[in-house]
Amino acid sequence: MVLGVALTMSVMTGFAILIIEATVSFYKKIHAINFGIYGATMVGKTTLHHQLRTKGEVPEIKKRTVGKERATRKVIKVDGESHTLKTADIGGEAIYWMEWLKDIRIRKVKYIIFVIDHRHLDSPANLDHQLAWKYLVDGICSEVWPDGKKKKNSEYPLSIGIWANKYDMWGEKYKEDGDIENHSIYEPFKYGMQRLNDKGIPTFKYIVSAKSQPEMVYRGVMTMIKEY
Repeated sequence: MVLGVALTMSVMTGFAILIIEATVSFYKKIHAINFGIYGATMVGKTTLHHQLRTKGEVPEIKKRTVGKERATRKVIKVDGESHTLKTADIGGEAIYWMEWLKDIRIRKVKYIIFVIDHRHLDSPANLDHQLAWKYLVDGICSEVWPDGKKKKNSEYPLSIGIWANKYDMWGEKYKEDGDIENHSIYEPFKYGMQRLNDKGIPTFKYIVSAKSQPEMVYRGVMTMIKEY
């Protein structure tokens, strides 16, 4: 009798574990994690959106994103673990930067990917990234929204990643010894990263080639979700 009870309990425990795992899996599929993908114009934000939606080689995109497109859902899967994301493609020109803050507020964005490329290494006088980054950091660190309404603690992002895109184009040209996280491509963004860290928002550096290396994209996203 004791053996029978033990077997019954074992079966029930195993069944309960299966139910819990199925419930967690179902929750991840229907619960979308809101990501914000921002950055100066022509850095590859739209390419990154395409890569998240359709894994594989992405055709070259020459048109600039104008305004804001409706947020869409994407499912990513790495090492058997899947998550549903929701992102919106927003233009990178200065006239659209305010839309980034609106997007963070309206969609309750939890993770932000700020995309850069190597243009500031090619031309130190080019401040596209730095100006866009300062605007975003100022807006996030502010205790009020642009309309003057005070922010709630829950409205701040959980983490912000600076993704150096187009690595396939600049990796060899600007090759440096040492840890890739200490690469000079990140130098202009250190002060903003420190401001965010002081605010309690961790930052994350990442090298990626969104156009041709989908696995890098997926693993970067998964790292942000799991570690932050």
